Amino acid sequence: MPSIDLVSAVASQWRQLPAVPARLRVGLSGGLDSTVLLHVLAALREQLGFELSAVHINHGLISGSAAWAAPCRQLCDGLGVPLLVREVVVRRDHPGGIEAAAREARHAALQEDADGALLVLAHHRDDQAETVLFRALRGAGVRGAGGMRVLDARRAIWRPLLDVPRRDLKAYAEEHALVWVEDPSNQDLRFSRNFLRLEVLPRIEARQVGASAGLARTGRLCAEAAALLDELADLDLASMGSTEARRFSRAAAVSLTPPRLRNALRRALDRAGALMPDEDRLCEAERQLRLDTVAAGWRLVLGTHALCVYRDDWWIELADLPSIPAAVPWDGRMPVLPWARGLVRFDPAVGQGLLAAAVMGACCEVRGRMGGERLRLRPDGPGRSLKNLLQEAAVPAWYRPLLPMLWVDGRLAWVAGVGIAAEFLCPSGEPGVVPGWSATD
Repeated sequence: MPSIDLVSAVASQWRQLPAVPARLRVGLSGGLDSTVLLHVLAALREQLGFELSAVHINHGLISGSAAWAAPCRQLCDGLGVPLLVREVVVRRDHPGGIEAAAREARHAALQEDADGALLVLAHHRDDQAETVLFRALRGAGVRGAGGMRVLDARRAIWRPLLDVPRRDLKAYAEEHALVWVEDPSNQDLRFSRNFLRLEVLPRIEARQVGASAGLARTGRLCAEAAALLDELADLDLASMGSTEARRFSRAAAVSLTPPRLRNALRRALDRAGALMPDEDRLCEAERQLRLDTVAAGWRLVLGTHALCVYRDDWWIELADLPSIPAAVPWDGRMPVLPWARGLVRFDPAVGQGLLAAAVMGACCEVRGRMGGERLRLRPDGPGRSLKNLLQEAAVPAWYRPLLPMLWVDGRLAWVAGVGIAAEFLCPSGEPGVVPGWSATD
């Protein structure tokens, strides 16, 4: 493909974007693909009117990779493109392996402090074919076989070269005398993707011309099918009559057929940013979700996240529960206290919450549950065990130790999710303080 066609192809992809971005940030590895992408976008920036920058990530996993920043800087200086170089530390204990850990660390660093810039990556048609084949061999299903998208709106990623074969990128680079870095790890056949790219796909292409294009097309069709499944899952989740944000009705869920319920579970996990469990684990989660016994309280860890049920609610949350904090003193004036991956707030009010005069100047502290606490919520009512009140408030057992409680001069004044003790209630017209706890997943 002549260079003008490649430039025109990227410009055409630009015009198909639903919203015109003011800033583009190229993920620049220094290899052939990203070098060509940056060069093409630099040629288009004045015509299309966007700001262009680049970011280079060094994860330190390949010997000598620290030196790759130098040719990246030389290229950017020659094109007048600002370059940011970042170093990242890759988790060695990632559940998806070292490659998944490096990919996550790289993407996080690429998008850090993006300030609204659209991240542009240089994946091309051969990458797409490799991805589709790799995921299909792993039994990834329609979603996985869908491969990469030209525009990933959720993660603000654009791949304008996804329909372009790598040979055209190389022809462009040679025509413009571009210099790029060769990553030696790309030739290591111990990695499955390299084996597919270097050994399998060339043999398939030699036997059946156009096989890579066919695989890429299969990826696009699977992506369309996956989008339809997502739409169906969204409809099903919306019909589950959530009692609060991100909680869903279990009764409505178990009325679905098994494939449809698993589809909804996948969508809920994806929305929560979870790593997708394998098919057997998801089938087991769906089976247990249907058991009547889970209504008493059930929590199944699925990798990074957990599927939870309490009574008729089900939801997705982080697998790791926060640790129970030590007691935190409160002087009656601080508006915010950190608590268990969330915040306890004390907002001033009139005629609401705690009577300000009862807490100002008193010895106050926020602490977790220790057992045996009692609370009287109505002036004319009896004191009741906190255990019973928490059950009535539909608080799952694993949350109860995390709930912040305010003690004033040794007396229990407030429990998050339950209420304020009657003796501390603020009368109408009096200055008050409204406590609240905003927990985060």
